[in-house]
Amino acid sequence: MVIAIIALIIFVLIVLSMKPFKLKQEFSANPTSSYAEAAARIEDVQTAEAEIADLNQVCGTRFLTHGEGVENVIVFLHGFTSCPDQFLQLGQEYFEKGYNVYIPRIPRHGIKDRLGNPLKGLTAEELAEFATQSADIAQGLGERVIVAGLSGGGSMATWLSQERSDVDLAVPIAPFLGVGFIPRILNRPLTNLLLLVPDFFQWWDPIHKENNPNSMPYSYTRYPTHSLLENMRLGFTAEEAAKRVKPAAGAILVITNANDGSVNNDVIAEFEGMWLEHGEQYLQTFQFDKDLELPHDLITVGRPDGNVDLVYSKLHELIQ
Repeated sequence: MVIAIIALIIFVLIVLSMKPFKLKQEFSANPTSSYAEAAARIEDVQTAEAEIADLNQVCGTRFLTHGEGVENVIVFLHGFTSCPDQFLQLGQEYFEKGYNVYIPRIPRHGIKDRLGNPLKGLTAEELAEFATQSADIAQGLGERVIVAGLSGGGSMATWLSQERSDVDLAVPIAPFLGVGFIPRILNRPLTNLLLLVPDFFQWWDPIHKENNPNSMPYSYTRYPTHSLLENMRLGFTAEEAAKRVKPAAGAILVITNANDGSVNNDVIAEFEGMWLEHGEQYLQTFQFDKDLELPHDLITVGRPDGNVDLVYSKLHELIQ
């Protein structure tokens, strides 16, 4: 009986591992053609956010602009359960280097309810639409477009690397393409499986819960599991495309952290291998050493376990 149950579980996982990942709709690019058009779209985004009564005041979309189109524009996509404030200091540093900087708020993020209830119902399609619109806006802000994203934002940067030829450089940073503690081979079937079972909430820190010492005042302290998995579904959709066609972006820079237990670096390495099959000119990689003991969230200022001076310095060196 036990053997039969184990065999059934293995069979189900094999079937689910073969189920392809795809979005339920396609998203067409509608790039801005001028600085004025791009700025107007950003104003529309910020106006709509101003109508959200329970939006955390530090979590609105940020736009650091020189008032005209410039040579370089960088879009920063914040992490899952975080908000644009996460990238504000790094964005300011790039602004001072002459970049126009756009830090949009991912849908359902930045709400004062820190228990993550607004994330209920988030889909990969919603994330893809948001990523598409962010890349559209960037086109009018500068000649060379860079899109960098952390964790969940890295999943979107990964997807854009396959979809958008007008992204000159895509920079997934510790992209959430697989769960760190789940073996590489099981991440895909378990994603499909868990999306079939009822949704439930998980704490980032099961011990301290809402008092998580590494959580910023604007971050959600828990999340619905389906919303987390939808970030992975978007990434795995990009993987399906990478099996067939070369990436559309001009270049890809993947940044990982050897000390990262949250994301699965073996899954990320598989993506890198697929991209390399299309030509080495498409991909560069960098990994922070394990002995640096850096957290998954490399970007947020004020984390007691972080080292943004070291990380930011390296990012400036890599993203030029």
